[in-house]
Amino acid sequence: MNKKHVIIISGPTATGKSDFALQLGTSIEVVNADIGSFYTQLTIGTAKPAWQDQAVPHHFFDVIDDTSSWTAPEFRQKLAILIQEIWDRGNTPVLVGGSAFYVQAFFYKNHELQAPCQDLMQSLEEQASDDLWQQLVLIDPDRAAAIDSHDHYRLVRALAIWQTQGQKPSDFQPIFQPLAPFYFVTLTRDRDELYNMINQRVAVMIQQGWLDEVRSLIDDPIWQNFMLKKKIIGYDLLAAHLLGYCPDQSLEEIIALICQKTRNYAKRQITFLSKLQRSVQNALKDFQCQESKVVEYNLSKTSVQDIISCVKDSCL
Repeated sequence: MNKKHVIIISGPTATGKSDFALQLGTSIEVVNADIGSFYTQLTIGTAKPAWQDQAVPHHFFDVIDDTSSWTAPEFRQKLAILIQEIWDRGNTPVLVGGSAFYVQAFFYKNHELQAPCQDLMQSLEEQASDDLWQQLVLIDPDRAAAIDSHDHYRLVRALAIWQTQGQKPSDFQPIFQPLAPFYFVTLTRDRDELYNMINQRVAVMIQQGWLDEVRSLIDDPIWQNFMLKKKIIGYDLLAAHLLGYCPDQSLEEIIALICQKTRNYAKRQITFLSKLQRSVQNALKDFQCQESKVVEYNLSKTSVQDIISCVKDSCL
């Protein structure tokens, strides 16, 4: 394989992607592709690693100090620059994360579209996901069928395209154009093990002070609105609890609901990543690309060291 390549490590939340990546050695640099870890203010509830203390460089952690966000094209542009910088240092970029639109942005280039105005984006972002999805169904049922009804980011993006371009979002299919030769690894676990790990991780985050982290942000109206509207799992429910918006639910019930929503999110990630794997594999066949590879490993059934050895033999 061409030495100038990128390793992508993805999989559902709580699979152990970050720990896996760090076992690849010292000639790597980790690049974050989880939206929550972009934000400096969000640490405990995003399970952000102590990236400053690691032996290898980490990138795209704590890079946003306000409530703005990176679009997929913005992420792709920044990632392309960073990949070259890492290569220039003689290291291999390892993209790690489970945020669908950022992982997909490595492989697919979006069409150049007119940027929506800020007022339009604010109006769309303030609406509930279910309402956005119903609007999209009427406008573009094909695109609505491809987006989860709870995927607020992609629903906002689709409706912004419609209102800005005057064309259906499904008319603008992404173009397969990976930023570099790649080794795309999807990590999974057996369902019961994954769900237990999710429940355990939520419990640990609560013990580490997640509630206090949310409490420190809700006094700021901007961050309060962000947590309630952005729907980064758990932050919305804990903020609502602290604000007294759900008086009939105890903290224990809120925590149980966070676990449930995280498990549901993991299921959606698995579905999306399976589709992405198939899409990328089919595209590789069409392009007759021999230097890139798509693989999946079940950490419940395969030794981590065996997987690490396979990745190293292929890439490092």
